[in-house]
Amino acid sequence: MELYLLIALIFIYALTSVLVKTDIMRRIWTMAYIAAFAVTTIAIAFLRVSRQDVMMTADSMNWYYVLYIFGTMSAVLGIINIWMYRKPLWHMIYPLSASNYKE
Repeated sequence: MELYLLIALIFIYALTSVLVKTDIMRRIWTMAYIAAFAVTTIAIAFLRVSRQDVMMTADSMNWYYVLYIFGTMSAVLGIINIWMYRKPLWHMIYPLSASNYKE
């Protein structure tokens, strides 16, 4: 399942990088990451509020599925965002080379 999500999102990233301007592409993928992170947080909150035991019941299985899917999407979208912002991240980690950085 994770492999399909990874391949699909990388394919969509490749399409958006070719068809859309860079700033719009960054907005799309950053907002997708924020949305996936928010849905994952909400699923964790619902599991926490329901005081779920260690054993999974049929009632909570749907929340675990949502948590699994959006947690996986969050990880893949995080990897895509790291790839998109690799130069700013590199210069944030190593500020000595920031004088040569031009976006």
